[in-house]
Amino acid sequence: MKKIRWFFLSYFLGVGLYSADCFAELSGSLTGTTHYIWRGYSKSDAKPAAQANIDYEFKSGIYLGTFASTVNFADYGFKDRSTLEFRPYMGITYTLSNDWRINTEWTRFIYDGKIFGETADYNEFYFYGHFRDLLTANFRFSENSYQQHHMSFNYEVAGRYPITDSIEISSTVGYNNQKQALHYDYLYWTSGLTLHFSRNVGIDVRYYGAMHTSTRKEEPFHWQFQPHAVDNRIVFSITAGF
Repeated sequence: MKKIRWFFLSYFLGVGLYSADCFAELSGSLTGTTHYIWRGYSKSDAKPAAQANIDYEFKSGIYLGTFASTVNFADYGFKDRSTLEFRPYMGITYTLSNDWRINTEWTRFIYDGKIFGETADYNEFYFYGHFRDLLTANFRFSENSYQQHHMSFNYEVAGRYPITDSIEISSTVGYNNQKQALHYDYLYWTSGLTLHFSRNVGIDVRYYGAMHTSTRKEEPFHWQFQPHAVDNRIVFSITAGF
């Protein structure tokens, strides 16, 4: 927990000093969800999770943020289990035209304990391409996924369409190439409906599905975190933001 407090202190102190001289737009949100599903597998053992996010965006295109969520990796027989995931991130956005923009981002996954008895903090690097606010393509990689001494890759396309000012539909399809760390690769997809009751409050109802596409065959596989692909699930979330 000490490393979590240190990152919070150093991160927000840095943001505060920087924003004193630069215009920044601050936004944040609090979310409650019935299931924390991540790239085809569960990070909450199919139980509810609480999440928070805060973000600064500067005129230059640089942005800084933090995300936190409760987690449960079902490693009940191990000591010093993680209950919190913390992700500071930093990136920059480039506007190419009225319709197109790209951005690059670094994030660090930090846990307040261990996952199946092992320290699992790691970095990820993101590359995004956006067409208006309708379509986003992502490529992400880690040089040392979950500190298991293997690289991982993720590819994802997300689309969204506003039906009215308060109703939006969206879908995602992605491929998570992570079997060297998690035993499996995952093909996953989502489809959902978001209702905005006001500018700051929304409810999301989303279907999640996934399947294993490849399995690591080397044995023994020493790390016991081998999450199964989520079956067909409906997840409800409510978010309040500013």
